[in-house]
Amino acid sequence: MTRIDVAIPPGAAAGWAPIVGLANLAARLFGGQIVHYPTEYPGKLKKAWGLRPRPRGRQDAGLLALLYGPSDIAKLRQAAAFRDDYRFVVGWIIDSFWEDANVRGFEFGGIDLLCLIREEERDYYSRLTGRDVMALNWGADVLGLGTDNPDRPVDLLRVGRQPEAWNDDASSSEIAREMGLSFAGRPPQHPDPMQNLRGIMDAYGRAKYLVAHSNLTSVDPNTHKTKEYITARWTDALASGCSIAGVQPVRDSSYRNILWPGATLEFDRIDLRHNMQAVAEAVTAWTSEQARHNHRMALQRLDWRHSLKRIAQAMSVATPALDEELAHIDRLTRGADI
Repeated sequence: MTRIDVAIPPGAAAGWAPIVGLANLAARLFGGQIVHYPTEYPGKLKKAWGLRPRPRGRQDAGLLALLYGPSDIAKLRQAAAFRDDYRFVVGWIIDSFWEDANVRGFEFGGIDLLCLIREEERDYYSRLTGRDVMALNWGADVLGLGTDNPDRPVDLLRVGRQPEAWNDDASSSEIAREMGLSFAGRPPQHPDPMQNLRGIMDAYGRAKYLVAHSNLTSVDPNTHKTKEYITARWTDALASGCSIAGVQPVRDSSYRNILWPGATLEFDRIDLRHNMQAVAEAVTAWTSEQARHNHRMALQRLDWRHSLKRIAQAMSVATPALDEELAHIDRLTRGADI
């Protein structure tokens, strides 16, 4: 069996815990190990040194490099792992919505398959590199970390960036109490990314709704100002049976094409009291079947294993462990509405 190692930077920030989770999942299912590439961007001389051709490996092994953004290709090229004796290298750009003018197509030389997290940038990267790229989507470890738990004492959970009106948990909690809702803020962060991911997934699994808005409603400087997109908050929450309430990123193809009716509660504007009233009405009608349905649909549409299988097929790699877990997903979801 062909082994596939997985490359990520060391010391990932708390916000990248879902990608650390993906890396560990992929390494386990592909029989590989986690390797690292540098966290710092190289200077001009090092960058030029990294552009020399990658020797074609002879061992029956590949490398899957999870690139946080397109410019991480320069970091990857500095890593010993990139020049190890791999038969093939796959690059997967997570924040593919960034189109970095400083990244040139030739920098992706030695990458045998380039993957993106979004369909929207497919044409851009195809033109940049002069070859086809594979568009995947945000996912979650639905089978391993998700849940359809029917017992959900939290009506509304807040995690992550918010527009200004929603940014004060104390104010949100007070209005929620006025409307008879139980409200919870972000669970404590853990320094270990996997512990952090499990803690967040556990919080999602105890909530009926998660408040999450389009990045275009946020003042966060790290978000794109013209493109909108779902993130792991959407996929991880749905994996745990929790629906999403907020002004939704309706221009994102994953939102339009992959999510399902009931996955989200759409707000028409940002207005804390008005929004909270909409949640109160939705909670009144909520049943545990909503959590079960979200979890089943997430298994079918959002589990990372589906994307990993597409990568393996493109590289002609047999994946018995992955196939076994995909068969388990099929058994769990057979007969569910799609």
